[in-house]
Amino acid sequence: MKFACAALVAALLPIAVSAATNTTTTPQRHLVYTFTYGVTTDRETHVSGMGATMSQSAGPASGMVDNKAGSSDKGTITVDIMQEQPDSGLVVVVSEQGQDTRNAEPATCVVFSDTTLICDPNKRFNSEELTLLRFLGSHFVDPNNLDAKSHWHVQRDGPTSTSADYTISKNTNGAMTIDEQRIVKENGAHPQTTNINATVGYDFNKSIPTTVTEYLIQRSEQAEQYNTIKSETVLTLESDSMTAAKI
Repeated sequence: MKFACAALVAALLPIAVSAATNTTTTPQRHLVYTFTYGVTTDRETHVSGMGATMSQSAGPASGMVDNKAGSSDKGTITVDIMQEQPDSGLVVVVSEQGQDTRNAEPATCVVFSDTTLICDPNKRFNSEELTLLRFLGSHFVDPNNLDAKSHWHVQRDGPTSTSADYTISKNTNGAMTIDEQRIVKENGAHPQTTNINATVGYDFNKSIPTTVTEYLIQRSEQAEQYNTIKSETVLTLESDSMTAAKI
């Protein structure tokens, strides 16, 4: 899944990662989240009915062949917050420890308030890591950006475009519930559209998400093949070094 969504981001990536790797090695803050992740894939392929061999009286019937698969995992995601850059980008080191296959070694990213991520291109990242990081920007919730309905919009255009709407549906002394509706489109020869709906529990006073529940549907096509990926990600804050007691 893509995590750099514009040509400008791609151009800045080497600079940002270089700056991130030159920061102090002592984290300013240590966060641990538990995660559960489940995904199903559905691949439909059109077959023409051609392709008979000498040992076959006829080729496969014309129509659609449907192949489905799925997997799931759970574990923890650890985020070390290193520093905030002059441009408000937050330098973090993220890693994942799944019980099954979803593991990732520590890697550096820079997170911005508009959910843009610039990550080390030489490291592997799982989608649930990127889901969490998007909400960790220093000014993800900026009161100056809210309209009368406690809503704000993020738009990024380019070969990959992003349109996202965020609405604070509940706010009790800074303990917020934020609804996200996000559409990511990749244009070109092999178009791909990703629709994301998420509910975020957010602690405005501590500038971190406490819970995230995300539903994703991604559709793409290539030649006569149509792919649909559906996933559900649930993240829960387990511990925060800024809080004395376990949450």
